[in-house]
Amino acid sequence: MTNMPEKIKQNVIFSRVQLSLVSPRIVLEQTPEVMRYESDLTHPLYNSVIAYHQPLSDKDTEDDIGRLINGYQARKVPFTWLTWSHDADHANLAQALAENGLKKVDSLSGMSVSLREWTYISPAIHGLIIKPIRTRAEMAWFREIVLPVFGFEGEAGEALVQISEDAAFGVNAAFRHYIGFMDGQPVAAATAIHDGDTIGIYNVATLEGYRRRGLGSALTAHAAREGQAAGGRIAVLLASKMGQSVYQAIGFDEDVTIEVYLG
Repeated sequence: MTNMPEKIKQNVIFSRVQLSLVSPRIVLEQTPEVMRYESDLTHPLYNSVIAYHQPLSDKDTEDDIGRLINGYQARKVPFTWLTWSHDADHANLAQALAENGLKKVDSLSGMSVSLREWTYISPAIHGLIIKPIRTRAEMAWFREIVLPVFGFEGEAGEALVQISEDAAFGVNAAFRHYIGFMDGQPVAAATAIHDGDTIGIYNVATLEGYRRRGLGSALTAHAAREGQAAGGRIAVLLASKMGQSVYQAIGFDEDVTIEVYLG
């Protein structure tokens, strides 16, 4: 039986590994105990502990958590630390993070849908055309949508575009970017990350003037459908609690809760 929470976690890890492969500025540490990365970019997207698997019952572990936190703080970069509800020690880890001064800033739903017999048909949206990004020049569409929607500015924003471009057009590219157009204008986006039979869907974004029309849902379903056609068996994503019902309507189920701590 598939351990879906772990499948979701592994896709998040895979997505971050891809970032480190295309950008020398992102340094990855992956051991049986921890998966984390850091960079010189002063944004928490580029500095994060994604998974931590040490038992939390001894002093050495407490010291190790403090060491990791102090390492980010010494470099004066904001960072996040994720906890996963299916991990045995997640409650104790959350307590340890709070005791070390980190604050919980978000709670996400890890969701999945089996694509084996998935036949969802998106409601028709008049005027919507969805296109894949096929050239580096077309990444300008990605820039116009994703950066303002997620609040990326300056160097952090430029790095996101460059990394997302290189991950889509490099050797063994795992990223697929899709853009939704209304009246000929790029207004919505989504990224699919292909990891074997798992399709991770990220960067779902709609410009403010075009929200509440179902564009995000349509882009998500399109990315999942394209992944299904390419041999994907499972689609996974991370959703805000507010957006969870949107993805449930497509067929996604909640499998795990991810809490985000900021330092």
